[in-house]
Amino acid sequence: MLYLRSFFQRCARAAGWLLFMLVALGPFGAAHALPPAPAAPPAATPDSTLVFVPVATRPRTPIGMIIQPAELAATMAQYSQRIEPARSAVRSLLSNAAGALAEAPCAVATYSTAAGYDCLNRASENTYLLAIAYRLTGDPAYSTRAAAFARIWPATLTSVLPGDDQAQLDWSRLVPALIWGADLLAGAPGWGEADRQQLIGMLQQHALPLARAAAQRQNNWADAGNLLWLSIAVYAGLPAERTAAVASWKLKLDGVAQPGGAALTDSCADTDWIYGMCRDGSLTEENRRGGDGLAYNQGALSVKTVFAEIMRRQGDGSLYTYTTPRGVGLRDGWDFLAPKAVDAFAGTCSWPYTPDHCVGSANRSGWEIAYARWHAPAYLPVLAEHRPYTWSNWADPGYSTVLFANLNLAP
Repeated sequence: MLYLRSFFQRCARAAGWLLFMLVALGPFGAAHALPPAPAAPPAATPDSTLVFVPVATRPRTPIGMIIQPAELAATMAQYSQRIEPARSAVRSLLSNAAGALAEAPCAVATYSTAAGYDCLNRASENTYLLAIAYRLTGDPAYSTRAAAFARIWPATLTSVLPGDDQAQLDWSRLVPALIWGADLLAGAPGWGEADRQQLIGMLQQHALPLARAAAQRQNNWADAGNLLWLSIAVYAGLPAERTAAVASWKLKLDGVAQPGGAALTDSCADTDWIYGMCRDGSLTEENRRGGDGLAYNQGALSVKTVFAEIMRRQGDGSLYTYTTPRGVGLRDGWDFLAPKAVDAFAGTCSWPYTPDHCVGSANRSGWEIAYARWHAPAYLPVLAEHRPYTWSNWADPGYSTVLFANLNLAP
């Protein structure tokens, strides 16, 4: 027992010395103690855990503002089968496209009618023409050349000559077709997203103010301005501008009622209104053109109808059936003009708005879209006088036989 007690006494003394040494050594001893358990790793920040994987974006496809590539493919199939009018229309278009391939694009830094009209006209027609040719054939030579014509104006233009009111009409007549052509180039060789954005920049900075200004007129200037306004709004994705353009389109078709029916200068029989569409379907401001009244009526009505077609392709077909406070709409205009155009071809004087009832013959591109819409037999004799339609220095629209001659548009 003595031995055991001595043993425990020695253990107690050893434990005491050990405790003394730990306290005396302080930090030095702590440094040589067992390492602490590892701390939990810090919470990962979002940047440290993201994995970036390249994703191939789908190529942009055409909106189909005036035509869809699939519709042109159907027309090309009819051309291959030698079916008219597609055969003659496509052959004519491809012949003109061959000429456009050989042309050099041009533009001016400061636009004026005197200095820039010819270049703008060629750029608009050739962008549109060559883009259609590309969608018909799939040949990238057409799309790359079309892109060169579409690209040169955004790359060159810096201003429009102040005070040149004619520029409002020039751009409103021509530039919608350039936009429609650029739309058909979406996803095509030679035309990319940077090109599209540069074009949109030019349209918003220079073309949109011109369109709005032209739309303040009461005659065909306003119709052309509205069409350019809408084309920019749809292409650039500007819903407020689209709404404003539609409101302007309706106002120009309606006209403005006059208190007491006192509009004595109104050339329609409807003296209680100024401008707009008369109750017979003619257009007040274009009836003032004398012997050119048939041509101006057709031109203005064509542009109004193209506007309605663009809206239909955006999901709103209501403008085709819209009626004014006088109870008339687009169909009434075409129904009025059809027999007058046939009479003018025959030299028969039946025009109500000239003293001798005579008027010059005229045939505008909008007849194709009107017939595709309503299939009125009275329109066919007018079409037979001029098919296939090509370019007419107006977005009314050009090359309309290729676009519409074989379409049966849904109501």
